[in-house]
Amino acid sequence: MGAIDESLLRKLEQSGRGSSLPSGSDNGKSGGHTERMNEITREEFNAKLETIEVKMDARVESVSAKIDGFLSAQAERDKRLDAALSQIGANHSETQSSLGSMKTAMVITAVSTVLAIVFGIASFNTALTANMMAAFQVGLSKSEQSQLPPPAPTVPPENPTNLPAQK
Repeated sequence: MGAIDESLLRKLEQSGRGSSLPSGSDNGKSGGHTERMNEITREEFNAKLETIEVKMDARVESVSAKIDGFLSAQAERDKRLDAALSQIGANHSETQSSLGSMKTAMVITAVSTVLAIVFGIASFNTALTANMMAAFQVGLSKSEQSQLPPPAPTVPPENPTNLPAQK
């Protein structure tokens, strides 16, 4: 990046536009670029790697703890779901048994209703037949009475013993 900056500065200076730009770095020193950095030593490099390794171990440990927490939360949720499912199963079996008893009650009610209707119709038919027979017999007896000759006038006997009257 330094090479690009230097070439841009040269181009700007040649064109006359870069004369107002400060040369050097932006750290406030007015003299050229800073010195080159020293080479890193093996001990510094190893220390840097160890620091990175410790940070990574801490991150891995943090992620591992988060995963363990998540798994324990999932286990608790699974326990609650199992409890809820067992409760639903118990309620389902109770509902099935109550539906079975309700079904039995419905069948008994339907059979009782049908029997009541059949016996009601039978008793109505019996009453109707009895009334028709009574009406027929009354009509028959009236027709027999109209066909008989009128009875002779009866005179009451004066002496019921049939003995001659004494004077």
